[in-house]
Amino acid sequence: MTTAKQVLSLFESLHRSIFNSLNSTTASLSHTEQVHAHVLKTGVFEDSHVATKLLSQYANHLRFTDANQLLDSISEPTIFSFSALIYAYTKQRLFNQALRVFSRMLSLGLAPDSHVLPNVAKACAGLSSLKTGQQVHGIVFVSRLGSDSFVQASLIHMYLKCNRIRDAHKLFDRLPQADVVIFSALIAGYARQGCVDDVKKLFKKMEDSGVQPNLVSWNGIIAGFNHSRYYEEAIIMFRKMHFEGFIPDGCSLSSVLSAVGDLESLNIGLQVHDHVIKQGLGQDKCVASSLIDMYGKCACPIDMSKVFFEVDGLDIGACNALVTGLSRNGLVDRALEMFRQFQDEGMELNIRSWTSMIAGCSQNGLSIQALDLFREMQDVGLRPNNVTIPCLLPACGSIAALMHGKAVHCYSIRTGISNDIFVSSALIDMYAKCGRIQVSRQLFDKMPSKNSVCWNAIIGGYAMHGKAKEAIEIFHLMQSNGQKPDFISFTCILSACSQAGLTEEGCKYFNSMSKEYGIEARMEHYACMVTLLGRAGRLEETYKMIEQMPFEPDACVWGALLSSCRVHNNVSLGEVAARKLFELEPTNCGNYTLLSNIYASKSMWTEVDSVRDTMKALGLRKDPGCSWIELNNQMHMLLAGDQSHPQMSQITERLNKISMEMKKSGCFPNTDFVLQDVEEQEKEQILCGHSEKLAVALGLLNTPPGSTLQTVRDGYWDEAFYTTELKAREVNIPP
Repeated sequence: MTTAKQVLSLFESLHRSIFNSLNSTTASLSHTEQVHAHVLKTGVFEDSHVATKLLSQYANHLRFTDANQLLDSISEPTIFSFSALIYAYTKQRLFNQALRVFSRMLSLGLAPDSHVLPNVAKACAGLSSLKTGQQVHGIVFVSRLGSDSFVQASLIHMYLKCNRIRDAHKLFDRLPQADVVIFSALIAGYARQGCVDDVKKLFKKMEDSGVQPNLVSWNGIIAGFNHSRYYEEAIIMFRKMHFEGFIPDGCSLSSVLSAVGDLESLNIGLQVHDHVIKQGLGQDKCVASSLIDMYGKCACPIDMSKVFFEVDGLDIGACNALVTGLSRNGLVDRALEMFRQFQDEGMELNIRSWTSMIAGCSQNGLSIQALDLFREMQDVGLRPNNVTIPCLLPACGSIAALMHGKAVHCYSIRTGISNDIFVSSALIDMYAKCGRIQVSRQLFDKMPSKNSVCWNAIIGGYAMHGKAKEAIEIFHLMQSNGQKPDFISFTCILSACSQAGLTEEGCKYFNSMSKEYGIEARMEHYACMVTLLGRAGRLEETYKMIEQMPFEPDACVWGALLSSCRVHNNVSLGEVAARKLFELEPTNCGNYTLLSNIYASKSMWTEVDSVRDTMKALGLRKDPGCSWIELNNQMHMLLAGDQSHPQMSQITERLNKISMEMKKSGCFPNTDFVLQDVEEQEKEQILCGHSEKLAVALGLLNTPPGSTLQTVRDGYWDEAFYTTELKAREVNIPP
């Protein structure tokens, strides 16, 4: 009898020792494995409490395979066994795995408790899985745990994450007493949706209930308004928070700086920067990145760079903000230089870094560099996402790199992001710019849902193809489908009318903007109208419109007038427009060239020489014409007068042959387009050096008969079906 008691006492002592060992928060993985081995030898494993503790230790050490095997080996697992694993999965944001364990628990007939359900609701929120979350809500209702404040709070957070704020508010109204966390979450949810009045009402209710807002409450509101693009409201709430005695932290400052940048309110940005310095938060990585971003958006690249170089240690967020800011301000070469420097210094550039650089090149005319960066990014093992693709596709469209664009399209299909509304819109735009407007329309028609971006993309596509009728049809279809046109929609429709010479229709749409749609005309709308009226030869009316503009005309408006004066050879108004442009863009040689061409069209050679002397004194040179052609998945760039292409001798020979055949067929070059005081024969030689002709000749040399050749000249694409057997008069080569 004594021996039996001793054995039992020894067993209990061993059990207590094992349990205490597993209960330690500092138990290492090796120690856990030793205890597991000892448990198996002694047979203590039959105790579910010991097994659960052991399982929890494996889960804490992220040994989920061992934890699952252990769970499977327990003959009668308890809810605590499952709870430990669900908690560990949720903590590591492995939400799908957490829900699978929960499903296994339910299949064994174990009812969840108030510890399991909040973690399961968190997993649903993390996945934004509304359907599963509603099922969990149903389990809560059946299990009568609806009165538990933690369970209710977790369900409210789940509905907020799933953008079902009204459902969250219904649960909130049933709470006997809401705390500051619940109030803050719901208020932030309304702010994220831009519901300003609801935020104010709920904030007042919070104060009336005796619940005092904390810093998290304010930060949620500011970040929420910033997210919903209510930037002014975000700044107002930041000021109110400050006036009520709350000291902003890094989160508050980062959010408000983002809002300030989007509003381009430099004065407010400077005030916030002063506050950052006073609070000693200049070295906070998030705050520094937000300051760099703000100065970049406010067109202050010097201040932006100063903030960057004052931060101790390289930070990927600051690096990305700097590259983006430099590109946004037209300093793309400097941005690319810094990007390469970060690479050389071993900075682990992420997908956002590469996307920022690709976008910078794409938006600043460095399309080939953007394509090269895209390939390089994939070579280093980074996969493009639904932000990268829309940034790259404009580069494909601007140089009509159709095969590259198709490859990107195929990639988006393989990775499942082709249905993203912004990816689809970028594809519509790319195919339109590559001359495939039918493909653009097919993609548009197949989109399950449409927003203003894709409607504007297809309208703009039809506009650039001169298909005003189709553009107008889409414009009206857009409205009949409940989508209100925005200022971009009107830019596209005015451009379509301008391209097609629909002067009266264009004027009608321009006048309807403010009267019917409440959209005030912007600079781009006036530029479209100047082009529209100018092409119709109504130059005096155009000039009068410019004089009556509610703001100072920019270079786009005066440039549109100057271009129209060139078309109609109007010297007097051309000189007026040119003088304005020389003030606004003193180093833009295109303006001097246009004025020179107007003078040349009237044989005013003295004035032509004067303009050229001015250009020479300023160190300006006329940019040579540039055309691109894609052959065998490679882009070729041809410059007028450039002899560097390896096939240039063959190109010249082919062009001479075509020219001779054209003359034999009675087609002679129109030398009126050569606005230079030279002999007729020299004018013909100048025409043969046209960059687009060079691109076409290169295409003829490197493609089989009957192939489609597509070239892009300084942003304009042209397509013709060329065959080597065609007679010269059938070969359409623009002069």
